Amino acid sequence: MKSKIYTMGLVMLLSIDVANATTIKTLLNALEHRPENRLDLIAIDKSHLAEEGLDDKLMPKIDLFAGYDVYSAPNGLLPVAPNTLVGMVKDQTQAQPFSKNIRREGMRFTWPLFIKSIYTLKEKSKLLHLASKEKQKLALYQRQAVVVGSVAQLQYLESLKQSLKTKKHSILETLKTTKLKVREGRVPQSALYLLNSHINDLDIAINNIEQNSNIITSKIETLTNIHLKKSVRLRVKRGVKKGEFFALKALQSKIEASKKGVKASKEAYYPTIVSKGNYSYSQADAYNNGKGVNEDFGTVGIYVNMSLFDSSKSTASQEAKLAYFKDKTTYLKTKHSLKIEAKQLSKEIKILNRSIILAQKSIKEQKRLLQIAKVSLIN
Repeated sequence: MKSKIYTMGLVMLLSIDVANATTIKTLLNALEHRPENRLDLIAIDKSHLAEEGLDDKLMPKIDLFAGYDVYSAPNGLLPVAPNTLVGMVKDQTQAQPFSKNIRREGMRFTWPLFIKSIYTLKEKSKLLHLASKEKQKLALYQRQAVVVGSVAQLQYLESLKQSLKTKKHSILETLKTTKLKVREGRVPQSALYLLNSHINDLDIAINNIEQNSNIITSKIETLTNIHLKKSVRLRVKRGVKKGEFFALKALQSKIEASKKGVKASKEAYYPTIVSKGNYSYSQADAYNNGKGVNEDFGTVGIYVNMSLFDSSKSTASQEAKLAYFKDKTTYLKTKHSLKIEAKQLSKEIKILNRSIILAQKSIKEQKRLLQIAKVSLIN
């Protein structure tokens, strides 16, 4: 959660150490080309396709067809008006458009002219597309924050390791002097054991630091595919400006999308207007005289449909409401957690600033004690 709050600020606060082959900018830029970010971009494209899919539902659908029908009794190639049929019956030399075997070719179309829920679902899809964009940005910022934090940890471990090495070097110098004093009988043998114990403790601490450094560099390499031999420098250019939690933006968009989903589930009961039409060209051997006959026939119309009963729509409405309540609850939970995290981080920053001051004071005192100890050992 810490990365969610300060990520954007941390990324903007960094300056680059151009002296190094690898800089913090190189590491952060590498994140944009990693599979994790590409997967997030694919999710954005997928959400955009969902929006286009709703547009497709309002476009006409046209099909071509061809078939061969076999009937148990003569069937019409096309509807025949009664007056026309009377004339055909009187003149049996005329091939009548009826047969048991009919070949048909043609086309049909369906064009939704008005489906209210589709327009609302388009609005929902746009909000989900926006949410996926914000989620991708947040995920990238989180990974950037992990890299920045890891580099900062690496810097600390390097400084600590150097400090321990310096301390070890000082003890080794003291050890040389102490050995001479032990030979002269001025210092007991136990002083050597004590110094060797300190050196051993320092070696263990340095080894632990190297293990932790290896874990951190592996984490950075996993995220960026770049192996660091040493840390890169970071510098704060200006303070972080506090504002709204960026992590909540995607959740806010999802809540608005869920509202649209509830609205669309109610609009599913609204009447729909659809235009339909078809054209067919039929061929057969007339049942009355066996002569070949062909006819073409077409229809087009506008239809109003209204659902009187459909239990699936009621279930869909309940599912939409549950999705809305779930997204809203997730938003409130995340917002509460982020507020607590922000408060904790603010206190932690104050404590760390005080720790820095105390550490600097402690270093000065340790240097003084070290000088005193050296003088004492010399004497």
